[in-house]
Amino acid sequence: MKFQKIIRALLALVVVAVVLLLLDLDNRKAPTKDGHYNIAIFKIASRLILDQTEQGIIDGLQEHGFVDGENCTIQSYCAEGDMPTANMIGQNIVSSGFDMVITASTPALQVMANANKEGKVLHVFSAVTDPYHSGVGITGPGPNQHPPHLVGIGTFQPVEEAFDIAKKMNPGLKKVGTVWCTSEVCSEACVKLARKKCNELGIELLESGIESSTQILEAAMGLTLRGVDALWLGGDNVVESGIDQLINAANRAKIPLFTNNPYNVYGNAIFGLGAEYYEVGKVAGKLAGDILKGKPTNEIGVKNVVPNYLKLNPDALNNMEEKWDLSWFVEE
Repeated sequence: MKFQKIIRALLALVVVAVVLLLLDLDNRKAPTKDGHYNIAIFKIASRLILDQTEQGIIDGLQEHGFVDGENCTIQSYCAEGDMPTANMIGQNIVSSGFDMVITASTPALQVMANANKEGKVLHVFSAVTDPYHSGVGITGPGPNQHPPHLVGIGTFQPVEEAFDIAKKMNPGLKKVGTVWCTSEVCSEACVKLARKKCNELGIELLESGIESSTQILEAAMGLTLRGVDALWLGGDNVVESGIDQLINAANRAKIPLFTNNPYNVYGNAIFGLGAEYYEVGKVAGKLAGDILKGKPTNEIGVKNVVPNYLKLNPDALNNMEEKWDLSWFVEE
């Protein structure tokens, strides 16, 4: 009888241990191994914003002690804006046994999350405008509001601040046109905020939705023919890839373009207000490093990280019929 009791007690301990182990699957940590990690970095396209983000990720990892070729192997992937290619990359990352993938951009987050639904790879995301509405199971900023294998940082472009600056430069600003890709949730999030802000400032926002980058110039020219005083570009990967077309349209109409991207400010682009994406990448890289060192993902929330960066282009004033005032910036 005593022997049977001992057996039952041992079985009970085993059951409890198994239950605790299963419960701990929700508290995801980096896999325990020999100290060498395989890390994938996946960006949707080669653009300056995402290139800066990628470099920040690598440097952030290095600052946390994860150096490519030493204690980790970092493999970079880029879909060059092609979604079938992006889907293939996502599937490849899941099937290749990576310990972690770090994505840059909303489309890369969505593609990777879809390929990694079973949570086989730890996933840290960055350079995402609105992760809460990206459709990947992130419902809010709390540590318990994201899937256990998926965490990262949001970077919502300072849309309202950009319109405040434009209005300060030109108090008579009445009509602003925007071209945006209707299939991008990040772009839609920016446009929704712009609508609200324009209503507050007494600005009419004229919109032209597109599906591909080949439609940008025609859409922008259509807006200039409708008498807009300026063009604006928020966070939009498709339109950003063809920003030359927006600048071309602004040049022809002799009106300014202002954007939430401070990295492409030339021609008639009068200013860009956005995030310093190298710093965004470093934050993501350090977060990834924390997880690789064992920090549980259920202790990490999804925060908004926007280290603002403003770049002005006074040369744009040389090809504009209506002069905008940039002196306030110099004075401050």
